[in-house]
Amino acid sequence: SLKLAKAAATIKKGKTTTIKASAVPSGKVTYTSSDKKVATVTSKGVVKGVKKGTAVITVKCSGMTAKFKVTVK
Repeated sequence: SLKLAKAAATIKKGKTTTIKASAVPSGKVTYTSSDKKVATVTSKGVVKGVKKGTAVITVKCSGMTAKFKVTVK
């Protein structure tokens, strides 16, 4: 199973939030932003607000997928 500590977050432009993911079995976790103009995400799951809007971060691990919605104010 792939679980996220929370499924959504609201952040201010220029601020960051970290996606906490726990996967069983554990493996390499990848993060992808649906809209890099709104929010970017690092390989460590650190999401940065770029401009106002919403983006969905897709979290993948061992063939499992979870979604994390980011709202940038």
